[in-house]
Amino acid sequence: MPMIETLFFFFGLGFSVLVYIRSIDPGDHPPLRKLVYTILSTFGITGMVWLCGVLIAHFLRKLGVLH
Repeated sequence: MPMIETLFFFFGLGFSVLVYIRSIDPGDHPPLRKLVYTILSTFGITGMVWLCGVLIAHFLRKLGVLH
């Protein structure tokens, strides 16, 4: 079974791709600004979702649900 942190990381990465497709790509911005928006949103979204996964996994391990 994959670790919860890994699942949350890939979920965050997928959500970042969705944000790019739905809002950054169709936007009327210069290419350099789109690149900066893409990098910042990818790190921000993926990082926050991954950290939520780390926190959830920590508490589940502390409660004895996970080993």
